[in-house]
Amino acid sequence: MWTNYISDKKQWLAIFGNGYTPTDLNISHAILRDNAITLKLFSRLKDNSYPDKWIKNEYNEFSFDLIINNTTTLEVKNFNLCGPLELKINKNNNEFEIKATINSLCNITCNASGIFISNIKAYNNDGAI
Repeated sequence: MWTNYISDKKQWLAIFGNGYTPTDLNISHAILRDNAITLKLFSRLKDNSYPDKWIKNEYNEFSFDLIINNTTTLEVKNFNLCGPLELKINKNNNEFEIKATINSLCNITCNASGIFISNIKAYNNDGAI
């Protein structure tokens, strides 16, 4: 599970507890700044693995920022940063290898020394545009 590699899990654990990893991730966009990459991700809420407050408010989706910090390498093939995302993270010594596949077409590979999550927000996605 890629969530095992989050460098500071305090906010994630406070909301989801230990062992929860969303399985149907989507990316809306990415921000490259300095030596960090921020992936703006969202996922449907399911399996009641989230706070009662979210259930009571009838939230059905949540978003968060996945921050890949101190990036040393970055390779993008078939550039397209919007859609369903498959995320794999491995740790080799003190460095993480992050592999993301978007829409089964775009492949992103990078190495970094830290992975953080911030801005976790739940909401009701009614499908309106």
